[in-house]
Formats: sequence, structure tokens, C-alpha cells
Amino acid sequence: MRSGVLPLFRHLTSVPTAPFREKAVSRKVLKWIAKNLGSRVTVRKFRGGLVVSYRGAGKGPALALAAHLDHPAFRLEKVTRKGAAAFLQGGLPPHLLPGAEIEAFPAVPKNNIPLARGVIGLPPKPGGLWSISWTVPPKRGSKPVFAVLSLTPYEVKDGWLSSRSIDDLLGCAVALEAMRRLVAAKAKTNLNVLLNRAEEVGFIGALDMIRSGVLSVADSYLSIESSREMTGSRPGKGPTIRLGDKATAFDPNLLALLDSAAERLKKKGALIQRLRLTGGTCEATAYLAFGFESAGVAVPLVNYHNGWGAKAVAPERVRVSDAEGAVLILVETARQFPSKILRGALRARLTARRALASRALAIG
Repeated sequence: MRSGVLPLFRHLTSVPTAPFREKAVSRKVLKWIAKNLGSRVTVRKFRGGLVVSYRGAGKGPALALAAHLDHPAFRLEKVTRKGAAAFLQGGLPPHLLPGAEIEAFPAVPKNNIPLARGVIGLPPKPGGLWSISWTVPPKRGSKPVFAVLSLTPYEVKDGWLSSRSIDDLLGCAVALEAMRRLVAAKAKTNLNVLLNRAEEVGFIGALDMIRSGVLSVADSYLSIESSREMTGSRPGKGPTIRLGDKATAFDPNLLALLDSAAERLKKKGALIQRLRLTGGTCEATAYLAFGFESAGVAVPLVNYHNGWGAKAVAPERVRVSDAEGAVLILVETARQFPSKILRGALRARLTARRALASRALAIG
């Protein structure tokens, strides 16, 4: 597999994903890490997902890039030869779903070949299950567990990347590709990549990570997303420094670091946008809520969640140049990170100062 964010994204989308059904794509991630990063990083598996760590600067805080492995999908229940009942997990546009085609898969798919195909029925009563009628029923003995919209996993055409699951497998690919470039350059920085599960149903993976105690409050956290396009965050004009989301304004110190990285890249002709993206809420808000320093970087997205703003369900779309630009700003941000006095570095400095003062008082 060639290096680069697009080959990696294609590798990740070679299997479908859904909330709580990320095992197949996690295996793709681990295969890529073994081949491209090897022993230069450590990988830890937790209930909430994966933590990949590179320590190029030794002790001290790390910059953490957080993305999620899932995308909205259907959990299948009451599967028969005629159809199934389905629980919608995540924010697909419900007004566009009746009549849309789906593909059903086992719990851990090996590829993108579905066990069955079907059509979504009329909207259910509030809190009810969607009906699915099979057009190609599952073979006897097979066990369809979840279903995704029948859309392309990967396509590049005229500078556009299209996929049923850009949000947030592209964020995973961008974060990992940034890490690959820093590791290859033996950069003197500390970088973590957090790949969380079940973000689409309430930040479950990120919250599990936070509550388990595996994350350091000394580190700084960037949520890496593809976020709905808005005025001021348009496809083709570069990645967007995310000043906040619908729920929260992000950490000013970390935003200053992103601004510094952007300023350096703009001198080389890079396009970078800067906006508070209020079209949704991302994992940075979860980290902030629990006392972690966090902000975000987003790639402007068309057809958010497969159809918001469109007339029918459709693949999500981003400009290829924006995805590459996201990698560049993350690499530059990570390079500058050790020299910036962010919360983690400041906390360590103040702790050392307090220890010195305590010793002086004890001597006196």
C-alpha cells in the first residue's frame, strides 16, 4: 500500500463500520500500523478504542489527535427471510431514508461484500424501529448484524473524495498519516493518536477513555473531524481551525498553537480557514467538559451524514486538497508543540516551582 492519506483512507473503507461494530476497521488500522510504524510506536487497546503513541521528545506532555472509527448505521433486529427491523444509531437524515437502499453485514465483516441487500420502509413512530425489506435476502445460516446505506466506500474524481463514511474514517486516516510523517522524520515531539469507538451515539468511546484514567490531563487534545460545510468553512479552501462547536468554545492556548502553525504554512502558500463550526458537536467538547485542554481541526464536508442539505441520500464528499492540508497543519502543529507553553507544560513548570519552594521553606 502506497503512503499517503488517500491510500490509507481506502484501506480503512475496505470494510464497513458502525457504532459498536468497529472491530473490522480496527483490524485494518492495526495492520497499517504494523507495516508503517512498527516498533517506533506503542499501541494500547482499551474499551473506548485504541491509543497509538510516539515519544520523540521523551518525557513531557503529548499532543493527542482524536478521531472516531464509527459512522451512523442501523443495528438489525428481528431478522427474517423477508426483512428486518432496524434501530438507527447516529444522525442519518430521517426524511431521506424511506426508499433508500441498504447493505447488511455480519458483526465483523471481512470486506465490503454484503450478506443481504434491502430497502428502508416508512418512518417509524417516535422511538420505534425502521423496517427493511430484502431485495436480496441473506443466505440461510448467515447472520446480518448491522446495515449501512448502499453508497460507495471510496471514490476519487475531479479532485473530490466521496465515501459513505468520510466522517470520521478520514479523520482517522489524517491523524495516522500525520503520525507516519512525523515518525519517519524522527521529529522531536510527543504525539498520541486516539481512535475512539461509538462517537455517533454520544461520545461513548471518548468518555470511556476519560473515565478509565488512561488519558493525561497534561496532554493537549485535538478533535480531527470532517465537519459540515458552512460560510467561512468551504471545500477547496483548506482545512478549518475549529474555534468551537455547537456546544462549546475551544481552548485559546491550543488555538494559538494552531494559528502559529497556520501562519507558517500560509507563507508557503497553504490554504487554511478558521471558524467556530456550529453545525454539530465534536469530541473536543467532551474533553473540555472533563478538564482537558482541547480544540479541533476539520475538513469541510458536503452531504454531512449522507444527505443533510441534499435531496436524497448521498456519499459524503470533501476536496482531496483539504484532506492533505489537514495532514500538513497537524504535522506543523506537532512540530511546534514542544516549544509552546501550553497547559501541560505550564502545569509541569509550576509543579516544579512549588516543589522548589517547598524545599526552600523546609530548609529555612
